[in-house]
Amino acid sequence: MTDRLDGLDLAAAAPFVDADAVRQMWAAQRDYDVNRWLLPLPPWAKRRYDDPGPRAWESLRRRLAADTSQRPFCIYLHVPFCSRKCGFCDSYSFKLGAQQAGRIEDYVNRLCDELRLWSALGGLARRPVSTVHLGGGTPTFLGAAALRRIVACCRDHFNAGPETEWALESTVEALTPGMVAAMHEMGFRRLHLGIQSLQDEVRAAIGRRRSAAEALAKIRETRALGWVVSVDIICGLPFQTLAGFMDGLAALIEAGVNGVSLYELLIYRQNRHWAEQHGLTGRSHVPNYGMFLAGAFYLEGRGFHKNLFNHWADTLDTNVYFTFPQRGEDLLAVGTTADGVFGDYHYRHPRYAAYMDAPPPGLEGGLPKTAAEKTLWPLMTAILSGRLSAEKRGELENLAGESLLRRWMVNRLVVPTAGGLELTPAGSWFAGNMLAELAEAPLKIQPGGSMIST
Repeated sequence: MTDRLDGLDLAAAAPFVDADAVRQMWAAQRDYDVNRWLLPLPPWAKRRYDDPGPRAWESLRRRLAADTSQRPFCIYLHVPFCSRKCGFCDSYSFKLGAQQAGRIEDYVNRLCDELRLWSALGGLARRPVSTVHLGGGTPTFLGAAALRRIVACCRDHFNAGPETEWALESTVEALTPGMVAAMHEMGFRRLHLGIQSLQDEVRAAIGRRRSAAEALAKIRETRALGWVVSVDIICGLPFQTLAGFMDGLAALIEAGVNGVSLYELLIYRQNRHWAEQHGLTGRSHVPNYGMFLAGAFYLEGRGFHKNLFNHWADTLDTNVYFTFPQRGEDLLAVGTTADGVFGDYHYRHPRYAAYMDAPPPGLEGGLPKTAAEKTLWPLMTAILSGRLSAEKRGELENLAGESLLRRWMVNRLVVPTAGGLELTPAGSWFAGNMLAELAEAPLKIQPGGSMIST
C-alpha cells in the first residue's frame, strides 16, 4: 500500500502518523481520483456575472434598503500588499514599488470611502458585526497608523461591539513587537499566520525569512496575550518530508496553536514559474494526499475538530469569518478582489488598478443564486462545515437520492455520527468534488427555488 502512495514513507514519521488509518482511507477511494480533486467554488467563479459593476451596486442598494433585519454580518477587508512576493504564493498580492507611503494612504482612503458608502445602505450600520477580518497580502504591511484608521472607520460607521472579533492575517516577520502591541491596543484578538511549514529548508525555499524557532516563539508570545492563533500549513512544498511535516504539527500544538488550516500547494499563473523551477508541475498529488490524511488524523487525535472542511480547531477558535455561511450571516467585503454576499446575491471587486481607478465602491460585477443554487445552498454549506445534521442528511437523501450518499459512504468521504454525517479527512480533500456531484445530481426544483422530494 505504501508503494501506491508513491513511496511516501509512513513509517519514517512514527509516532505521529496513524499509518493504518491512512492506508485504509486511501484504499477506500475507489471512485475518486486524488489527482482530480476540485476546489469548492463560489457562484461567481463558475459562471459569468448577471450584472456588471454599476448594476450590481444598484441591485445591492435595493436589497439592503428593503432589509429591515437585525441579523449580524461580517466585514472583510482585503489588503493586497506584501513586503515581497513569495514565489509559492497563489493569493492576489504584490510588492509595492516606488511611493509606498502615498499608495498605502490612497488605498486606506479608498477602503474608508467604500466603508462609508456601505454604511449608508438601509439598516446595515445598525446591524451587529460578528467579525472584522483583514486578509491579504499582509495587512500589517500597512503599518500601525493605517490600521488604526481602518479600525476607527469600522467602529465609527458600523455596530462593532464588545462581542465583535477583530482578526488579521500576517506573517511572523511582520509581527514586530511594536506591531503586536499596536494590534492588541486596537482590539485584535485573532491572528492567522501563514506558517506554511516548520522545516527550515522548506521555509528558505518558499521565501520565509524567519526560522521555525522564531515562528513558534511568535505563536507563544501572541497566545500569552490571550489571542486566538491559527495557522496555514501546506502539503506539497519543495524539500518537504512527511516526518518534517508531522514534527511541525506536533510543535505547533505544543506551542499552543488553536487552529490549523491544511492545504495542498496550488499552482496558478502567478506562481507557475517558481513551481517549474522546483519541479512541482506535472507532479502526482498522491504523496500530498497521504501527507494531508496523516496531518488530519493527527490533529483529530489531539482533540482538534473541523469547523470548516479544511480547518481543524480547538474550542477557542470559532473561525468566525470563514464560517459565516453556517450562521446564515451576510458578508460585507471591501477592497480589491474582495467578494461578498448579501442574501442570495454575490458580488466581487476587480483587481487593484481597476479598483483604484473606478469611483467607490468600484464593483466588478454581481449575480444572484439560481433556483438550484438556492435549494442546494444549505446542504453545500453543511458539507463545507464538515458535518451534516440528521435533518440535513434527510434533505440530502430526499433531494439527490440515496445513491449519492451511498457513494460517499462507500468511498469513506463521510461517516455516520450521532444520526448525521461527518466529513472524513478524505471528504475534506474531496469536498469540492462532493459539491460538484451534488450540483450535477438530477433535482426537481420549483420556479421559486423550493424543493420537491424525489
